[in-house]
Amino acid sequence: MPIGEARELTAAAALRALEDAAGPGSAATTAWAPGRCTLVGEHVDYAGGLVLCVAVDLGIAAAVRGSASGRYLATSEGVIVTRTGPGPAGDLGDRVLAPVVALRERGLTVPAVEVGIAATLPSGAGLASSAALIVATTTAILRMLSATMTARDLAAVALSAERDVLGIPCGPLDQRAVIDAPGGGALLLDCGTGRASSLAWPWEDAVLVGCDTGTHHDVGGVEYRRRREETESGLAALGVTSCQELTEPEVEAAHVGPEVRRRLRHVMGETERAAAAAGAMRQGDLDALGRLMSASHRSLRDLHEVSTPALDALVGAAEAVPGCKGARLVGAGFGGAVVALVASTAAQACRDAMAGACGAGRTFELTPSPGVAALSPDVVRG
Repeated sequence: MPIGEARELTAAAALRALEDAAGPGSAATTAWAPGRCTLVGEHVDYAGGLVLCVAVDLGIAAAVRGSASGRYLATSEGVIVTRTGPGPAGDLGDRVLAPVVALRERGLTVPAVEVGIAATLPSGAGLASSAALIVATTTAILRMLSATMTARDLAAVALSAERDVLGIPCGPLDQRAVIDAPGGGALLLDCGTGRASSLAWPWEDAVLVGCDTGTHHDVGGVEYRRRREETESGLAALGVTSCQELTEPEVEAAHVGPEVRRRLRHVMGETERAAAAAGAMRQGDLDALGRLMSASHRSLRDLHEVSTPALDALVGAAEAVPGCKGARLVGAGFGGAVVALVASTAAQACRDAMAGACGAGRTFELTPSPGVAALSPDVVRG
């Protein structure tokens, strides 16, 4: 199915979900946002590192309209939540309604809203479903208000909704990728400076194959927070703000514990791998990119210690398939999905191998998608 048609069908499903849950009402506006797949550069966004990533053709749609009753409503997959306010309450409505709070804090007058959600993007798989949900809802609200925003401001609102309103210690990667990614290519994001550049996807005969373990990570969980705290304490001990400033002799000589030293070695090596991966894309070197993806997984497993036996098994199963160039966990880890870079002729064999290693795991192919800035120019200006 063409990507544009799939987006339209998901938006129509969000609208039906809203009407089924809330009944007839004023006309709703819709918006769709893609997921994000990191190629190389995991757990470095909060350390000011480099990330090479793509937005993907799986995504989330939101349908939004003003509430005639003054009560807030959020619905997804048959679950309906109603509220008297948009603030966090520990239910489905938290991520759906957090943009209302974030937009009001920027001075916009946002009424009580009713929101329907539909998705093709798996939740909790490490493909930025939270960011896609928040960006889609924010964009639909802005469209309802006939308001516009720069891409950088939209990313800031979405990040504030997740980090400040909901208290999730995420970095800036997901929001920037979901909004700024180019169509048919990758985004190289410098999380230290905020600068980004676009790279074309140079291979017609290579695809990304994914498999969701069904064990979902929690970016707000204890272990994620601990990795971030350990990394940031190591950077502070060395008097730097970005892992791009680290050198191996300094890391080895630092007066830090062994866990913190491993975290520093990961973020230092991972940002170097991301830069090398961008070079591989520019040169059309598929094998080199695959090797860097596999090296990224080993570092996430051994140094940052965020992998699991299920994720490792999926990576091993993918890498054993002829035509697979490399594989790695994607997202925060502690569960979620693995993504493999595969020659197109080996895609089905890789999916079969990953499914066999995971049991009931869902497999899928990912196609680079434009970000919201390209898809919603009536809302995102500049």
